[in-house]
Amino acid sequence: MLNEVNAVASALGALGVTCRRHGVRYLDDVPVLLKAAPGAVVFNLVERLEDSAETCNQIPDVCCAFGNPCTGSSSACLKLTQNKWHTKERLRACGIPVPAACVVPPGVPVNPECVPHPPLIVKPLCADGSEGIDGASLVRDLGGQLAQAVNRVHVQDGQSALIEAFVEGREFNLSLLETEGCVAVLPLAEIDFTLFPPGRPHILDYAVKWVPGTIPGKISPRRVPACVEDSMAERLRETALAAWRACDCRDYIRVDFRVDQAGRPFVLEINANPDISPNAGFPACLAAAGITFPDFVGRLLRNAAARG
Repeated sequence: MLNEVNAVASALGALGVTCRRHGVRYLDDVPVLLKAAPGAVVFNLVERLEDSAETCNQIPDVCCAFGNPCTGSSSACLKLTQNKWHTKERLRACGIPVPAACVVPPGVPVNPECVPHPPLIVKPLCADGSEGIDGASLVRDLGGQLAQAVNRVHVQDGQSALIEAFVEGREFNLSLLETEGCVAVLPLAEIDFTLFPPGRPHILDYAVKWVPGTIPGKISPRRVPACVEDSMAERLRETALAAWRACDCRDYIRVDFRVDQAGRPFVLEINANPDISPNAGFPACLAAAGITFPDFVGRLLRNAAARG
C-alpha cells in the first residue's frame, strides 16, 4: 500500500500537482479530511478499513456527498466486484463466460449436488490479492480434501468459501484504462507457468504473488506483452471490455482470465482497485503500452475532475 502511495505522490510531483497524503483507519475519518479540502480531487488508494471488510467501498460515495471528485470506480462497482459470486452472476447475466461455482457459508456443510465437476479451486468469497489461496486450495476430488479446504476458508478467513471449477490452461491479466470516456485495453499479460518448479500447482497463489523468491528470482512471473494468437487476443480484449461495461467500471481495472485447453476464455474476477505499486502488473502493462506512470496518474485526475 505505501509503495502505491509513494509512487502516486512522486508522479503528482512530476506533474507539478500539490498533494497531501492521509492515512485513514475508519470511514468516519474521511469526512473530517474532506471538510478541510473542499473540492479537492481524492486519489483513492484505500483497500481496507478497520470498520469491516466492505466499508472501504463506501469512500467514493462519501467523497461524492462532500463534493470531492474521486479517482477509480464507484462505490457500487467496488462493492459488486469485491464479492466474487455477485460478480459471476452479473457477468453470466450479460452472457460473459465464467467458471461454474457455488458458495458455502460458514457453518454450512458442502452439498455435493451443488459442487461443479472437479478439479476445483476453493477461495475466500471476498478477498483480493490471492489472499487465502495456496497449493491446498486446488482440489481434485469431492472427499475430505474439499471439506478441509472449505473449512480452512471459514476458520482462517472468517467468510464464505467459493468453490469454483478450476480451468486448466493459460492465465491472462488484462488491464483496462479509461481516458476521457474512451476505454483501452493495454498489452496483454500472461502468467508464465513454465517458471514454476515441478509439482507446483499452476495457480497464482499468495506466495507466488507477494513473497520474493517463491519462484526463483521472480514475483508474479508474468510475461508482458503476452505471446498469444491475434484471434485469441482479440477475443480476450472484447470479453474484458464487455466485463467493464457489465460492472459499470471507471478509470482503470484488471480482468483475470483462464483459457482452457479448447481455447475458451473464462473470466475469473474483476479487480476494480488493482495494485499499482511499481512492481505490480498494471504498471508493467502501462510500460508495455508506452504510457509513463505520471501520464497514467494525470489521466485519472482529469477523469475524476470531469466527473466532479
